[in-house]
Amino acid sequence: MADETIVFHVTHEAAGKVGGVGAVLQGLLTCPAYLGTVQRSILISPRFATENPDQGRLGEGGEVLDSSPDGLIHPAYGTAFRRSESLYNVGLVYGRRTFVDAQTGACSSPEVLLIDARHMNAGPLNEFKRRLFEEFGVQSHLYEHLWEYEQYVRLALPALAAVKALRTAEGCTTILAHEFMGMPTALATLLEPGGAFRTAFYAHEVATVRRIVEEHAGHHTMFYNVMQQARQDRLWLSAVFGNRHFYFKHALVEAAKYFDHIYAVGDRAADELRFLSPEFDRRTSTSSTMECPPTRSAWPRNRPPRRDSSVTARICWAIRRTISSPT
Repeated sequence: MADETIVFHVTHEAAGKVGGVGAVLQGLLTCPAYLGTVQRSILISPRFATENPDQGRLGEGGEVLDSSPDGLIHPAYGTAFRRSESLYNVGLVYGRRTFVDAQTGACSSPEVLLIDARHMNAGPLNEFKRRLFEEFGVQSHLYEHLWEYEQYVRLALPALAAVKALRTAEGCTTILAHEFMGMPTALATLLEPGGAFRTAFYAHEVATVRRIVEEHAGHHTMFYNVMQQARQDRLWLSAVFGNRHFYFKHALVEAAKYFDHIYAVGDRAADELRFLSPEFDRRTSTSSTMECPPTRSAWPRNRPPRRDSSVTARICWAIRRTISSPT
């Protein structure tokens, strides 16, 4: 279908729920408002559990449809996947994973792509790092010794190749970067000619601020009082706490200023993002729950809605806004 709406979620929890992002994905992928807006969802993540064979590679509720380590070849995508594996020296596992809301019975089975980039070819990787610096100011040589940074940079190019292979309709395609993990892949799409993709950053927290709060003796009491005064004086985070580019998460998150949209999970996270720089101050949106309220009717009267229901509603709003905006 020419008007098919596709969203690629780049995260670290595509094959299993580990923390907050996984809980949000669970709510989102069983949310009727989201499922009514997005016809096709694809989760992209590094492949962490290389020890799980065959059908275990995508975790609980997963079905592997293509996996070169297991000799499974998808009839539609297998050829393109093998081409990407050869070009970048990576391993791909593709399939579906079923998400079910135990309370409402709502379910969906988004596509999942896991990429093992531990042995990626150095040539295209180094070229991509050069472009990251020249176009977005990300200095990979400061962080590439840290695997938490390096694995998501290595993910980007083979993920982009897979995005092209899986994009079977000329519809509306959005790359949604969940936290810093999705930033390199979304940045890679910005380097593509033609502007074929919409890009959005979704901050579940602000990593720069979390580090300052955790390392300072005053913690939250110190930070939020300082931020409030600094905002009144029109000062930004670097003027108060110094240059933070030694921290790789900050360098990646800061590059979200080049995206089409920047969203925060709530008002506090939005305030923290706006404190980063004038660009974030102008462009950060706090998604509203007004257009996608939590559904209470399916829940027992004596039980409150699930904790992440408002977060799910906010992301639904953000995705609708991104899709409806002009390219």
